[in-house]
Amino acid sequence: MEKNGTYEKGMWLVHTQYGIGKIKGIDVKDISGEDTRYYRIKTNNSTFWIPVDQMDSEELRPLSTQEEIQLAIATLQKPPKEMSSNYKERQKNIQNARIRNTPQSMARVVRDLRERRRNKGPLNTTERSAYHTLKERLIEEWSMVTGHRIEKITSKVDSLLNPQTTQ
Repeated sequence: MEKNGTYEKGMWLVHTQYGIGKIKGIDVKDISGEDTRYYRIKTNNSTFWIPVDQMDSEELRPLSTQEEIQLAIATLQKPPKEMSSNYKERQKNIQNARIRNTPQSMARVVRDLRERRRNKGPLNTTERSAYHTLKERLIEEWSMVTGHRIEKITSKVDSLLNPQTTQ
C-alpha cells in the first residue's frame, strides 16, 4: 500500500485503532504554549486528531484500492489455516494483522478465527472481539471502495466464510 504523505480535506483514511475516517479539516491546538496543526478525522463513531507532522505514521493509511480488496476476497476464498493452540501465538497473529492494517491481513485473521470457532468451539473474549472488529472494518472498507451497500458486502463475506458444501 502506497502512502503519498499528502492528505487533503475530504480524503478517506484508515487508522489501526479508529478504523475508517474522513478528514474534515485542520485544527490548530495550543499544546504547552505551542500551536500545533492537527487533521480532524471523523469516523462513524468518533472524531480523532492526528498531528499534521505525524500523518506518515504506520497507524494510518489511505483507503484501499480495488486491487487490494480483490486480494482480501481471494484470501477469504482460500482454505483457512489452523491457528496455533498456543493462546499467545494466536494473540500475536491478531496483533500483527491489526498493525499491518490491510484488508488482506484482516481477511486472513477473520477467515482463520471463523474456522477455529467452527472446529474448536467458542472463541475467547479477545478473539471474539478481534473477529467482530476486523470483520466489520473489512466490510466497511470493501463497501467504501466498491460503492456497494454494507448489507450486500456482509452477505458476501458471510457466504465466503460459510461456503455451502455440495454433495
